Amino acid sequence: MNADIARGRRLIYVIECFPANTLNFIYNEIRVMEEAGFQIEIWSLLPSDFCPEEARSFLDRTHTLRPVHPLRLIGALLHYLFRHPLVLLHLLFRVPFDNDSRRLRKGVKGMVHMLHGVAFAHAIRGKRAHVHAHFAFKAATAALAASRLNGQSFSFTAHGSATVHEPSRFSLRSKVRLADFIIAVSEFNKRVMMDLCPEVDGAKILVNRTGILLDDFPFHDRAARREPPYRLLCTASLYAIKNHEGLLNACALLALRGIDFRLDLVGKDQDGRGVLLAAMSVNLGIADRVTFHGLLDHGLIAGMLAEADLFLLTSHSEGVPVAVMEAMAGGTPVLAPRVTGLPELVEDGESGWLVDSSDPEAIAEGIAKALDDPEARERAVRAARRKVEADYDMLANARKLTEIFGKRT
Repeated sequence: MNADIARGRRLIYVIECFPANTLNFIYNEIRVMEEAGFQIEIWSLLPSDFCPEEARSFLDRTHTLRPVHPLRLIGALLHYLFRHPLVLLHLLFRVPFDNDSRRLRKGVKGMVHMLHGVAFAHAIRGKRAHVHAHFAFKAATAALAASRLNGQSFSFTAHGSATVHEPSRFSLRSKVRLADFIIAVSEFNKRVMMDLCPEVDGAKILVNRTGILLDDFPFHDRAARREPPYRLLCTASLYAIKNHEGLLNACALLALRGIDFRLDLVGKDQDGRGVLLAAMSVNLGIADRVTFHGLLDHGLIAGMLAEADLFLLTSHSEGVPVAVMEAMAGGTPVLAPRVTGLPELVEDGESGWLVDSSDPEAIAEGIAKALDDPEARERAVRAARRKVEADYDMLANARKLTEIFGKRT
């Protein structure tokens, strides 16, 4: 994009928690946007509890909204109650209940998020800037509130569960209808939103894939035939939706088949699930084959990928995971669930293997099939590298994003 077109254009980026682990695609996006001439102000709704080394430069410049003092929230509510009373009431009492399911609890939770959105709108009032949110949940709620209350234009990038997983969707219909434009990270995400809001002009939902810095993940040739135990690697925070239970059950079936393996699980514990999953591995008789590493530095994960015979993901729902792209770029064979936008990244039988993540037997069969065919693994890793280079080059996709923002903001 011509830097003269972007120069002086102001954007406000809002993210639920920033900086944070696994958000390297946002760091790179911001860098490319600023190199193109955009002036970007960054807001995090929550204080950062972990800042990776690569994001240190963003930490001091990021504004943090919460915790919101009660008097500050009351001031924001009064400000808009006198200026835009009907808009405020609509945001607080109608939008939070615009959900796929009309459960009262979900609506009340949405009201709480909207209150924080009102506080965010008040914090950025008077700023002439386009507001862009990453993820369709709390950050998009805040961007929507700022748009309606301040008259600022807004957009959001629709990743993952907050778009495609119904229980995780909050007021998505309202966000899709009212956004000036939307970035979808996959064709699947776009279809979900179009199905949810068929009256919306599909031209305002633009597919721009995320990606990785290819130079950071050089392709490593590895011996296709290696002696057991096979090294299996899964990098995913221990959320229930990541379905580590299904993976452990599948690994127990592998053990019953006599397949010798070691499973490395890398990811932040969530709600004490690490203890439950460790106990499950004991009960399944595979505790001596499974290691829980917790959250690891990105460099250590890269080393584990280079040693792994197979990278595994068995989630019930996903966006288009960066972890899978990294494995594919580096030459690690991948087995992933046949859900959401993943088939756009992993082409079953060509650049990896796809399985039904709800069926441990299918997961076990897929793993065994991949491990039993070194020639297929060799073909798959080379096809995977080509796929990532063609469609998931972070810098190329970020440059396309500058074109979108240049035309629409």
